[in-house]
Amino acid sequence: MMKAVVFKEAGKKLEVREVPRPKAGPGELVFKVGACGICASDIHATEVPGMLPPGQVLGHECAGEVVEVGPEVAGDWKVGDRLLSLPMKVCGTCPACQGGDFTQCSAMIIQGFDLRFPGGYAEYAPAFAAMAMKIPPELDVRDAAVIEPLAVGLNAYRTAQVPPGSDVVVVGAGVIGLALANWARFFGAGSVAVSEVVPARIERARKLGVDLVIDAGSCENPAAEFERSTGRPCTVIFECIGRPIIQKLIDMAPSNTHLVVVGAGMQPEQLTPFPAAMKKIRITFALGYDPADTAFVMRMLVAGRISASSLVSATTGLEEVPEMFAALQKPNDHCKVLIVT
Repeated sequence: MMKAVVFKEAGKKLEVREVPRPKAGPGELVFKVGACGICASDIHATEVPGMLPPGQVLGHECAGEVVEVGPEVAGDWKVGDRLLSLPMKVCGTCPACQGGDFTQCSAMIIQGFDLRFPGGYAEYAPAFAAMAMKIPPELDVRDAAVIEPLAVGLNAYRTAQVPPGSDVVVVGAGVIGLALANWARFFGAGSVAVSEVVPARIERARKLGVDLVIDAGSCENPAAEFERSTGRPCTVIFECIGRPIIQKLIDMAPSNTHLVVVGAGMQPEQLTPFPAAMKKIRITFALGYDPADTAFVMRMLVAGRISASSLVSATTGLEEVPEMFAALQKPNDHCKVLIVT
Protein backbone atom coordinates (compact mmCIF):
# COMPACT_ATOMS: atom_id res chain seq x y z
CA MET A 1 0.00 0.00 0.00
CA MET A 2 1.00 3.64 -0.38
CA LYS A 3 -0.30 7.15 0.17
CA ALA A 4 -1.90 8.91 -2.78
CA VAL A 5 -4.06 11.96 -3.45
CA VAL A 6 -7.36 10.87 -4.95
CA PHE A 7 -10.13 12.67 -6.86
CA LYS A 8 -13.66 12.05 -5.52
CA GLU A 9 -16.01 14.13 -7.66
CA ALA A 10 -16.20 17.53 -9.31
CA GLY A 11 -16.43 20.32 -6.78
CA LYS A 12 -15.24 18.16 -3.88
CA LYS A 13 -11.88 18.43 -2.15
CA LEU A 14 -9.16 15.93 -3.05
CA GLU A 15 -8.47 13.26 -0.45
CA VAL A 16 -5.30 11.55 0.81
CA ARG A 17 -5.85 7.78 0.97
CA GLU A 18 -4.01 4.50 1.30
CA VAL A 19 -4.22 2.78 -2.09
CA PRO A 20 -2.51 -0.28 -3.60
CA ARG A 21 0.98 0.39 -4.88
CA PRO A 22 1.12 -0.03 -8.66
CA LYS A 23 2.73 -3.13 -10.16
CA ALA A 24 4.78 -3.07 -13.34
CA GLY A 25 2.89 -4.72 -16.18
CA PRO A 26 4.30 -5.56 -19.61
CA GLY A 27 6.31 -2.64 -20.97
CA GLU A 28 5.97 -0.72 -17.71
CA LEU A 29 8.17 0.63 -14.94
CA VAL A 30 7.23 1.60 -11.40
CA PHE A 31 9.11 4.49 -9.84
CA LYS A 32 9.28 6.19 -6.47
CA VAL A 33 8.03 9.71 -7.12
CA GLY A 34 10.62 12.33 -6.25
CA ALA A 35 8.68 15.35 -7.48
CA CYS A 36 5.41 15.95 -9.31
CA GLY A 37 4.01 19.24 -10.55
CA ILE A 38 0.46 20.41 -9.92
CA CYS A 39 -0.79 21.33 -13.38
CA ALA A 40 -3.55 23.77 -14.30
CA SER A 41 -5.12 21.05 -16.46
CA ASP A 42 -5.51 18.93 -13.31
CA ILE A 43 -7.34 21.83 -11.69
CA HIS A 44 -9.56 22.43 -14.73
CA ALA A 45 -10.40 18.70 -14.98
CA THR A 46 -11.56 18.47 -11.36
CA GLU A 47 -14.00 21.33 -11.95
CA VAL A 48 -15.80 19.78 -14.94
CA PRO A 49 -18.27 16.95 -14.18
CA GLY A 50 -17.39 13.78 -16.06
CA MET A 51 -13.81 14.72 -16.92
CA LEU A 52 -12.28 12.41 -14.30
CA PRO A 53 -13.42 9.07 -12.88
CA PRO A 54 -13.92 8.84 -9.09
CA GLY A 55 -10.85 7.37 -7.43
CA GLN A 56 -8.40 8.82 -9.97
CA VAL A 57 -4.87 9.53 -8.75
CA LEU A 58 -3.90 12.76 -10.50
CA GLY A 59 -0.49 13.94 -11.68
CA HIS A 60 1.32 13.83 -15.00
CA GLU A 61 4.43 15.99 -14.45
CA CYS A 62 6.47 13.52 -12.47
CA ALA A 63 10.02 12.29 -12.06
CA GLY A 64 11.66 9.81 -9.71
CA GLU A 65 13.64 6.60 -9.28
CA VAL A 66 12.81 3.19 -10.78
CA VAL A 67 11.92 0.52 -8.20
CA GLU A 68 10.47 -2.16 -10.49
CA VAL A 69 11.00 -3.15 -14.12
CA GLY A 70 8.17 -5.07 -15.77
CA PRO A 71 8.40 -7.75 -18.46
CA GLU A 72 8.86 -6.86 -22.12
CA VAL A 73 10.47 -3.51 -21.32
CA ALA A 74 12.47 -2.10 -24.21
CA GLY A 75 15.86 -0.59 -23.45
CA ASP A 76 18.29 -1.06 -20.59
CA TRP A 77 16.12 0.16 -17.72
CA LYS A 78 17.13 -1.07 -14.27
CA VAL A 79 16.19 -0.47 -10.65
CA GLY A 80 17.83 2.72 -9.41
CA ASP A 81 17.64 4.59 -12.73
CA ARG A 82 16.13 8.07 -12.47
CA LEU A 83 13.35 8.76 -14.93
CA LEU A 84 11.08 11.42 -16.30
CA SER A 85 7.68 9.94 -17.08
CA LEU A 86 6.16 11.15 -20.33
CA PRO A 87 2.51 10.79 -19.30
CA MET A 88 1.06 8.72 -22.09
CA LYS A 89 0.64 5.10 -23.11
CA VAL A 90 0.51 4.67 -26.85
CA CYS A 91 -0.09 1.68 -29.09
CA GLY A 92 2.96 2.17 -31.31
CA THR A 93 1.16 0.68 -34.32
CA CYS A 94 -1.50 3.18 -35.48
CA PRO A 95 -0.71 5.59 -38.34
CA ALA A 96 -0.07 8.46 -35.91
CA CYS A 97 2.41 6.43 -33.85
CA GLN A 98 4.10 5.09 -36.96
CA GLY A 99 4.53 8.69 -38.10
CA GLY A 100 5.96 9.75 -34.73
CA ASP A 101 2.91 11.85 -33.79
CA PHE A 102 2.31 10.04 -30.51
CA THR A 103 -0.10 12.66 -29.10
CA GLN A 104 -2.59 11.63 -31.80
CA CYS A 105 -2.43 7.89 -31.03
CA SER A 106 -5.89 6.39 -31.53
CA ALA A 107 -5.52 4.32 -28.33
CA MET A 108 -3.65 6.81 -26.13
CA ILE A 109 -4.15 6.72 -22.36
CA ILE A 110 -3.08 9.85 -20.47
CA GLN A 111 -1.53 9.46 -17.04
CA GLY A 112 -3.56 10.90 -14.21
CA PHE A 113 -6.77 11.07 -16.28
CA ASP A 114 -7.59 7.35 -16.53
CA LEU A 115 -7.89 4.71 -13.80
CA ARG A 116 -5.72 2.39 -15.90
CA PHE A 117 -2.82 4.85 -15.59
CA PRO A 118 -2.66 6.46 -12.12
CA GLY A 119 -0.60 9.60 -11.74
CA GLY A 120 2.18 11.01 -9.63
CA TYR A 121 0.26 12.55 -6.71
CA ALA A 122 1.47 9.47 -4.85
CA GLU A 123 4.49 7.80 -3.29
CA TYR A 124 4.84 5.49 -6.32
CA ALA A 125 3.61 5.69 -9.91
CA PRO A 126 3.79 3.63 -13.11
CA ALA A 127 5.50 4.74 -16.30
CA PHE A 128 5.26 3.43 -19.84
CA ALA A 129 8.90 2.57 -20.55
CA ALA A 130 8.72 3.41 -24.25
CA MET A 131 7.67 6.97 -23.30
CA ALA A 132 10.04 7.53 -20.38
CA MET A 133 13.43 9.23 -20.40
CA LYS A 134 16.45 8.77 -18.17
CA ILE A 135 17.41 11.83 -16.14
CA PRO A 136 21.11 12.68 -16.57
CA PRO A 137 23.16 12.85 -13.35
CA GLU A 138 23.67 16.62 -13.74
CA LEU A 139 19.92 17.30 -13.43
CA ASP A 140 18.03 17.54 -10.13
CA VAL A 141 14.81 15.51 -9.98
CA ARG A 142 12.84 18.66 -9.10
CA ASP A 143 14.10 20.41 -12.23
CA ALA A 144 13.20 17.29 -14.22
CA ALA A 145 9.60 17.53 -12.98
CA VAL A 146 9.36 21.00 -14.58
CA ILE A 147 10.45 19.71 -18.00
CA GLU A 148 6.84 18.91 -18.96
CA PRO A 149 5.48 22.50 -18.80
CA LEU A 150 8.67 23.78 -20.44
CA ALA A 151 8.09 21.26 -23.24
CA VAL A 152 4.46 22.37 -23.58
CA GLY A 153 5.66 25.94 -24.11
CA LEU A 154 8.31 24.81 -26.58
CA ASN A 155 5.82 22.72 -28.55
CA ALA A 156 3.37 25.63 -28.71
CA TYR A 157 6.05 27.98 -30.01
CA ARG A 158 7.19 25.46 -32.62
CA THR A 159 3.61 24.64 -33.61
CA ALA A 160 2.96 28.34 -34.19
CA GLN A 161 5.99 28.52 -36.53
CA VAL A 162 6.79 32.03 -35.33
CA PRO A 163 9.20 33.76 -37.72
CA PRO A 164 12.29 35.28 -36.07
CA GLY A 165 11.77 38.94 -35.23
CA SER A 166 8.02 38.60 -34.68
CA ASP A 167 6.49 40.71 -31.91
CA VAL A 168 4.85 38.46 -29.32
CA VAL A 169 2.26 39.05 -26.60
CA VAL A 170 1.78 36.27 -24.03
CA VAL A 171 -1.53 36.48 -22.14
CA GLY A 172 -1.14 34.86 -18.73
CA ALA A 173 2.02 34.56 -16.62
CA GLY A 174 1.52 31.12 -15.17
CA VAL A 175 4.19 28.50 -15.78
CA ILE A 176 3.17 27.90 -19.42
CA GLY A 177 3.02 31.62 -20.19
CA LEU A 178 6.43 32.26 -18.67
CA ALA A 179 7.84 29.20 -20.43
CA LEU A 180 6.53 30.57 -23.73
CA ALA A 181 8.02 34.00 -23.04
CA ASN A 182 11.33 32.27 -22.36
CA TRP A 183 11.21 30.36 -25.64
CA ALA A 184 10.20 33.49 -27.58
CA ARG A 185 13.34 35.21 -26.36
CA PHE A 186 15.40 32.04 -26.88
CA PHE A 187 14.34 31.72 -30.53
CA GLY A 188 14.81 35.38 -31.47
CA ALA A 189 11.41 37.03 -31.26
CA GLY A 190 11.34 40.79 -31.67
CA SER A 191 9.71 42.38 -28.62
CA VAL A 192 8.14 40.02 -26.06
CA ALA A 193 5.35 41.21 -23.77
CA VAL A 194 3.55 39.38 -20.97
CA SER A 195 0.09 40.37 -19.74
CA GLU A 196 -1.00 39.31 -16.24
CA VAL A 197 -3.37 40.47 -13.50
CA VAL A 198 -1.81 38.88 -10.37
CA PRO A 199 0.86 41.14 -8.80
CA ALA A 200 3.23 38.32 -7.82
CA ARG A 201 3.12 36.90 -11.34
CA ILE A 202 3.67 40.36 -12.79
CA GLU A 203 6.81 40.65 -10.69
CA ARG A 204 7.97 37.19 -11.78
CA ALA A 205 7.54 38.21 -15.43
CA ARG A 206 9.60 41.33 -14.80
CA LYS A 207 12.39 39.23 -13.29
CA LEU A 208 12.32 37.06 -16.39
CA GLY A 209 13.50 40.10 -18.35
CA VAL A 210 10.82 40.36 -21.03
CA ASP A 211 10.59 43.63 -22.94
CA LEU A 212 7.20 44.69 -21.63
CA VAL A 213 5.04 43.56 -18.70
CA ILE A 214 1.39 44.64 -18.92
CA ASP A 215 -0.75 44.86 -15.79
CA ALA A 216 -4.04 43.40 -17.02
CA GLY A 217 -5.76 44.71 -13.91
CA SER A 218 -5.45 48.26 -15.19
CA CYS A 219 -5.21 47.56 -18.94
CA GLU A 220 -8.02 45.65 -20.63
CA ASN A 221 -6.37 45.45 -24.06
CA PRO A 222 -2.78 44.14 -23.96
CA ALA A 223 -2.50 44.23 -27.76
CA ALA A 224 -3.31 47.95 -27.80
CA GLU A 225 -0.92 48.59 -24.91
CA PHE A 226 1.82 46.73 -26.78
CA GLU A 227 1.31 48.93 -29.85
CA ARG A 228 1.19 52.09 -27.72
CA SER A 229 4.47 51.15 -26.00
CA THR A 230 6.42 49.90 -29.02
CA GLY A 231 4.86 51.76 -31.91
CA ARG A 232 4.15 48.44 -33.66
CA PRO A 233 1.21 46.03 -33.62
CA CYS A 234 1.96 42.59 -32.22
CA THR A 235 2.03 39.77 -34.75
CA VAL A 236 1.45 36.78 -32.44
CA ILE A 237 -0.71 36.41 -29.32
CA PHE A 238 -0.34 33.32 -27.13
CA GLU A 239 -3.35 32.56 -24.91
CA CYS A 240 -2.10 30.85 -21.73
CA ILE A 241 -5.02 31.20 -19.32
CA GLY A 242 -7.24 28.19 -20.00
CA ARG A 243 -10.47 30.06 -19.31
CA PRO A 244 -13.03 31.40 -21.81
CA ILE A 245 -11.20 34.36 -23.35
CA ILE A 246 -10.75 33.55 -27.05
CA GLN A 247 -13.52 35.86 -28.27
CA LYS A 248 -12.10 38.72 -26.22
CA LEU A 249 -8.66 38.15 -27.74
CA ILE A 250 -10.15 38.08 -31.25
CA ASP A 251 -11.86 41.39 -30.58
CA MET A 252 -8.67 43.08 -29.33
CA ALA A 253 -6.18 41.54 -31.79
CA PRO A 254 -4.80 43.67 -34.63
CA SER A 255 -5.44 42.63 -38.21
CA ASN A 256 -3.35 39.70 -39.49
CA THR A 257 -2.52 38.51 -35.97
CA HIS A 258 -1.75 34.87 -35.34
CA LEU A 259 -3.68 33.81 -32.20
CA VAL A 260 -2.27 30.66 -30.61
CA VAL A 261 -4.50 28.97 -28.01
CA VAL A 262 -2.36 27.09 -25.51
CA GLY A 263 -4.42 27.26 -22.31
CA ALA A 264 -6.17 23.86 -22.66
CA GLY A 265 -9.51 25.28 -21.55
CA MET A 266 -12.14 22.68 -20.64
CA GLN A 267 -15.12 25.00 -20.33
CA PRO A 268 -17.51 25.76 -23.23
CA GLU A 269 -16.91 29.03 -25.06
CA GLN A 270 -18.98 30.81 -27.70
CA LEU A 271 -17.19 32.34 -30.67
CA THR A 272 -18.39 34.66 -33.40
CA PRO A 273 -16.18 33.87 -36.44
CA PHE A 274 -16.98 37.00 -38.47
CA PRO A 275 -14.72 39.48 -36.57
CA ALA A 276 -11.79 37.06 -36.88
CA ALA A 277 -12.45 36.59 -40.59
CA MET A 278 -12.70 40.33 -41.21
CA LYS A 279 -9.35 40.95 -39.53
CA LYS A 280 -7.71 37.91 -41.18
CA ILE A 281 -6.83 36.45 -37.81
CA ARG A 282 -5.29 32.99 -37.95
CA ILE A 283 -6.09 30.73 -34.98
CA THR A 284 -3.94 27.75 -34.01
CA PHE A 285 -4.54 25.35 -31.14
CA ALA A 286 -1.49 23.84 -29.44
CA LEU A 287 -1.52 21.08 -26.84
CA GLY A 288 1.07 18.82 -25.27
CA TYR A 289 4.48 18.02 -26.70
CA ASP A 290 6.42 15.13 -28.19
CA PRO A 291 9.54 13.26 -27.03
CA ALA A 292 11.78 15.46 -29.18
CA ASP A 293 10.55 18.55 -27.30
CA THR A 294 11.27 16.87 -23.98
CA ALA A 295 14.75 15.81 -25.05
CA PHE A 296 15.55 19.35 -26.24
CA VAL A 297 14.39 20.89 -22.95
CA MET A 298 16.47 18.39 -20.99
CA ARG A 299 19.58 19.24 -23.03
CA MET A 300 19.04 22.97 -22.55
CA LEU A 301 18.63 22.54 -18.78
CA VAL A 302 21.82 20.50 -18.51
CA ALA A 303 23.65 23.10 -20.62
CA GLY A 304 22.39 25.92 -18.39
CA ARG A 305 20.68 27.64 -21.32
CA ILE A 306 17.30 27.76 -19.54
CA SER A 307 16.14 27.54 -15.92
CA ALA A 308 13.50 25.34 -14.31
CA SER A 309 13.90 26.32 -10.67
CA SER A 310 13.00 29.95 -11.40
CA LEU A 311 9.49 28.78 -12.31
CA VAL A 312 8.89 26.92 -9.02
CA SER A 313 7.03 29.07 -6.50
CA ALA A 314 6.44 26.47 -3.76
CA THR A 315 6.82 22.83 -2.75
CA THR A 316 4.39 20.74 -0.72
CA GLY A 317 4.10 17.24 0.72
CA LEU A 318 1.41 14.69 -0.14
CA GLU A 319 -0.56 15.31 3.05
CA GLU A 320 -0.83 19.02 2.25
CA VAL A 321 -1.89 18.59 -1.39
CA PRO A 322 -5.69 18.85 -0.85
CA GLU A 323 -5.29 22.24 0.84
CA MET A 324 -2.76 23.50 -1.71
CA PHE A 325 -4.92 22.27 -4.61
CA ALA A 326 -7.95 24.09 -3.19
CA ALA A 327 -5.88 27.26 -2.88
CA LEU A 328 -4.75 26.95 -6.50
CA GLN A 329 -8.38 26.75 -7.65
CA LYS A 330 -8.76 30.40 -6.60
CA PRO A 331 -6.79 33.44 -7.81
CA ASN A 332 -3.31 32.96 -6.40
CA ASP A 333 0.32 34.08 -6.62
CA HIS A 334 1.85 30.75 -7.60
CA CYS A 335 3.66 29.73 -10.76
CA LYS A 336 4.59 26.03 -10.47
CA VAL A 337 3.94 24.10 -7.26
CA LEU A 338 5.82 20.82 -6.86
CA ILE A 339 4.72 17.90 -4.72
CA VAL A 340 7.89 16.50 -3.14
CA THR A 341 7.74 13.02 -1.61
